[in-house]
Amino acid sequence: MANPWFGSLRGKIVLSLFLLIIVPVLFIVYRFYSSSQHILETQLYHSNQTSVERKAAAMNELSIRMLKASNLLMNDAETLKFLKDPADWKNEYPAFYNYTTLMTKLSSYRDLLLEKNVYIALYDNKGFVHTTWGGTAPIPNAQLQRESWYEHTAQLGGSPAWIVPYSLPVEGGEQLLVMARLINTERQNGDGLIWIGIPAGVFFYADTELKQQAAAGTHMLLLDGDTSLLGDPKLAEEAAAINQGKWTDDSGITRVTLGKEHYLVNEATLIGPGWKLVQLVDNQAFGSALSQAKNKSSLLVLLWFLLFAIAFIGLMFRFTMPIKRLARSMNRVGKGEWNTEVAVKGRDEIAILSHNFNRMVRQLQELVDHLSEEQTRKQKAQFQALQAQINPHFLTNTMNSIKWMAILSGSTHVSEMLTKLGKLLNYTMQQQEELVRLRDELDYLQVYMALQEIRYHDNIAVTMDIPEELLDAEIVRFTLQPIVENSIIHGNRFPLHISIAARLEGKEWVVEIGDNGVGMQEDTIRWVKEQMSQPHAKFSGIGIRNVNERIKLEFGDRYGVSLGNGEQGGVLATVRLPYRRRTEDHETALVDCG
Repeated sequence: MANPWFGSLRGKIVLSLFLLIIVPVLFIVYRFYSSSQHILETQLYHSNQTSVERKAAAMNELSIRMLKASNLLMNDAETLKFLKDPADWKNEYPAFYNYTTLMTKLSSYRDLLLEKNVYIALYDNKGFVHTTWGGTAPIPNAQLQRESWYEHTAQLGGSPAWIVPYSLPVEGGEQLLVMARLINTERQNGDGLIWIGIPAGVFFYADTELKQQAAAGTHMLLLDGDTSLLGDPKLAEEAAAINQGKWTDDSGITRVTLGKEHYLVNEATLIGPGWKLVQLVDNQAFGSALSQAKNKSSLLVLLWFLLFAIAFIGLMFRFTMPIKRLARSMNRVGKGEWNTEVAVKGRDEIAILSHNFNRMVRQLQELVDHLSEEQTRKQKAQFQALQAQINPHFLTNTMNSIKWMAILSGSTHVSEMLTKLGKLLNYTMQQQEELVRLRDELDYLQVYMALQEIRYHDNIAVTMDIPEELLDAEIVRFTLQPIVENSIIHGNRFPLHISIAARLEGKEWVVEIGDNGVGMQEDTIRWVKEQMSQPHAKFSGIGIRNVNERIKLEFGDRYGVSLGNGEQGGVLATVRLPYRRRTEDHETALVDCG
């Protein structure tokens, strides 16, 4: 047997989640991890290459600034004048002034073009060196020429000589990158020598940073051909092997093998000194880091999917619970249990569906109750109709007998009343149709009013303003008489004048029945409206509420009777009906008056 759980909506959602999301995603993750090493290796290589090039650009920019500072000093007229002036600057004021100007310029060039931790020195070939860190100190020319960098600088004849590393001849002196140049190379030894030194850690990398990089499998070297100038001391002796053993694979990655270790090689050239900045990344360290990252990512993906599955199943049960409650309620309604209702929470589509279901159930219950009530009323009406039809000819014959007795006894007014009453009874019993022409309804009303005028001694007058085109309009039988009767009973004023007027309004027509009675209070008007909306309410005779209800049943809720006070006093009843005209052969003609 099939598992019923997977036949439910929840089972289908979970199965769809597993087949369409979890399985494909896990497969994609597996394929991604299986091919990620080469992709990440390529990305790492290019990223490292960009990083090396940026570092080389920063080193080039620093060397260019050193070169610009030296150019400014070498081309400065006051500096050249000081170097060529044979006067003793310690004893002669003009020479001393030139000396102080020179020292100020040395500090200014250092601060503006370089950094405060940069060293600038000027050798004047007179036995003195002028520095930004120690002022002026004597130094014999023979001692200067014994410096390791002097011979190389002199050979270049004014071109910059780059030396690294160089340590200041002081206790604890830091390693420097030095650029030295002869000034005014037209003379054999020049007029002097400019010397600029930058801490190697500023130009290259600090020792702590090199150690951290080496611990992570990245080694930095600054090479001058096959010579290592700065960098990781463990690989300093491998400069020649790096240059000779490196090769490039199909992916464009440069590699080298040093002993048993395999490295990725990134390099960039320093334009000024002509050196190479080289970065070596240990493949084993990279693979280990990648494996750790892969395991960590796999664990995070699995954990995320587990949390996602738990949250999804929880949300699914929460979202589908209203649907299950709705389904159970529908089953109960299908079995005829109308007293069921679904709890509505939230404003989503399920809540709207539940709300509409509850409203539908209430409407069905009201419809069932209404049908039951209508059936009861119909049975009662049928019973009353049967009672009313018991021997109507006996009643007519009896009235005729009374009428002739009144004539023989000379009571003509009694005879006239019985004649008119007989006409009313004949109209009531013989008219079987619910809809009649307005002219027929008015004929019946005139007979009724004739009886009332006899009863009230001609204290009631009726005037009519009916257009000829409306006399053949259809109206529900016994519409006007109950309204006129209501005016007679509740008008409380004699003589009483009742007006009946009709007019056409597009596809509808209106009959207004007004009187000059005492009218109704606002509370009475509200009570009347409530009564007209309640079943079995009754004002007089057949009941205005009955008239209103029969009109609505025949033509719809748009039509019916409304009551209120007239502008001139008294009660004004308004009857609104659709305009349907009967032809001479009694067929209904729908007239388009729009």
